Amino acid sequence: MLAEPGPTFPPDRLASALEQLSPRAWAKPVTDGDDVNPGYQFAQLIVGGHVRDAAALFAFVLIEFQPVFTAWIAKVPPHGFIAPHIDAGPYRERWHVPIHPSGTFDGCGVDAGVSFLVRHWEPHRVDNPTDRPRIHIVIDRAEMVDVPTAPFQRVEALHEGPYEVSTVRHPQR
Repeated sequence: MLAEPGPTFPPDRLASALEQLSPRAWAKPVTDGDDVNPGYQFAQLIVGGHVRDAAALFAFVLIEFQPVFTAWIAKVPPHGFIAPHIDAGPYRERWHVPIHPSGTFDGCGVDAGVSFLVRHWEPHRVDNPTDRPRIHIVIDRAEMVDVPTAPFQRVEALHEGPYEVSTVRHPQR
């Protein structure tokens, strides 16, 4: 189950900003035999606190989550997936802002423009059985989360989702 939603953003404004993103901003799709997230692409907005040019398009979103350590746009292709996994630490407070919310996150549908908190130190997955790419802004706030650091882990056997997502503590504004 997804937690209480965080800040919301106009879906049409998110889609307009995405349309303005240069095709050169996208990294090449993952194709090298990856069975965790084949075809996954991303476009960096903020890396380690350093702002990329593309971030200006999404400033109206990023300002709501300050201070931001890292942010990117994540794209899962049509009929794609991100296999069940636990991200590598150290862990920061992570938010997703759906632009094109195709498919599910941990078995739950999400709405365009409605942000939600992700406990990326716990098992999670994405399934996109649709004919449209799933595109989210992923934001790691500068705030660290007090959980033990672990390496990336593929999770082979999961109980039937969806997974519990923590109670939302909205970003300081």
